[in-house]
Amino acid sequence: MLPHDPNDYDEHLTLKVPRMLWLVIAFLLRHLLLLGITFLPTTGEEITVLRDLIRPQFLAADLLALPVAVMAARRRPQAADWMRRLWPCGRSLLTLSALLYLALLISGIATSGTPLIRTVDEAVLISALLNLAVIVYLWRSSLVRDLFREFPARP
Repeated sequence: MLPHDPNDYDEHLTLKVPRMLWLVIAFLLRHLLLLGITFLPTTGEEITVLRDLIRPQFLAADLLALPVAVMAARRRPQAADWMRRLWPCGRSLLTLSALLYLALLISGIATSGTPLIRTVDEAVLISALLNLAVIVYLWRSSLVRDLFREFPARP
């Protein structure tokens, strides 16, 4: 008997990357995604708003999650050896990405020189809480735990 729902498995009988994990990966890559969107051809005015949302210091946290996104997208029997070796560390890389973001956020707040009540607004609080929720999801979900334990076998 399978430990997870049969719909959670792909044609190789390995766990598929769940939609929730794809959302988590997109959330952890949000600064890189926003940066990529700013290079799309537009009139320019709407891009100014997006550029204001990008904080360069947070790109370091996004870079930790980037290899996991690549591996998740290319997770198949013909995948490269480096992906097979790095995949079991994927949950830790995503966790480190969220933790680094929180550390950079706290550091920025602590060194801002402005009162805490002005520095921590709703957007900052929501972002911090979402990063904490990501960490809880990564370590509480048995599906995510089992997903990072397996990789499709070579043909």
